Amino acid sequence: MKRTIAILLVGVSLSAASPAFAADPITLSGDISVKYERDSADGDPAVSGAMYSLKLKAEKYLGAGWSLYGRLGAQYATQPALSDYNTDPAVYGPNRKSVGAIDQFGFTYEADDAVYKIGRQDVAIGTTALLYSRPYTNIGKHGFVDGITAAGTVGIVDLSAVIVQEDNPGSQDNKIYAIRTGFNPTKSLNWGLTLGRYQDSANGNTNHWAVDGAYKFGNSTLTGEYAKSSANSDNKAYAAIWNYGFDDKTAGYITYFRVETNGDMGKQSDFDNGNKGIYYGVTYKLTDADNLEFVYKDQKIISTGQKNTKFEATFTHSF
Repeated sequence: MKRTIAILLVGVSLSAASPAFAADPITLSGDISVKYERDSADGDPAVSGAMYSLKLKAEKYLGAGWSLYGRLGAQYATQPALSDYNTDPAVYGPNRKSVGAIDQFGFTYEADDAVYKIGRQDVAIGTTALLYSRPYTNIGKHGFVDGITAAGTVGIVDLSAVIVQEDNPGSQDNKIYAIRTGFNPTKSLNWGLTLGRYQDSANGNTNHWAVDGAYKFGNSTLTGEYAKSSANSDNKAYAAIWNYGFDDKTAGYITYFRVETNGDMGKQSDFDNGNKGIYYGVTYKLTDADNLEFVYKDQKIISTGQKNTKFEATFTHSF
């Protein structure tokens, strides 16, 4: 697949120079960011460091709703344990401080009120990414999934589907299937149902379901999600989020969550598996392109009660 995409990218580069493609040049977008993070846990020394990241996406419109995309991801981490790249010894190893790779590539297709994506991509399952997450902020090899995702609307109904396989080192590329149906009875209310299946070649398969809802009133939005798996024990997860917009530039949020050991898909929720706790966050818009975010995560391991915290401060410039 990588060879095929590389050939396509070369073909697009050559065709871009011809008059037939001159009206649709390659579009570049992305961001650069600097993040400081400090993690601590009862009984262990604190770990802190900074991450400097670049995400550069190139997209070429092919016509008839089709586009070809590729993304370059690069990061330098002063403390690799806190990095956003895969530190598995088979990938980059635990002591690698800088990485760079073409880490996403594929096609998008837009038709009416639906968007389809085919290729290597980031993915989130669940309105709050409670069930599964390999986010856009990941960097480098073996950090994403391969497959097809789709999202669209039909009247007051939102529909989305995921059919993907994890891009893992080695041969253990687990498969994920999910579909969500959401309803928008009013502009301020949304609720939905997610059904999913995680096929783990090493640890067995699990089925998952989740219900979610969001309600907007004034400057506030309340969002909640509850999930459960077919595992015999420790099979629940939930998250509740309150967002408040102070003005056009400043917003804050508080998140309470609990993710039991078997409550998500493959222990890859956007929240730390086996933990419960509260996140406190503030975002500030410096300019249309520049943003600051501060997050403090106060949580405990469910099985032991061991407290662990994270503080993150991130500056992002988008282009």
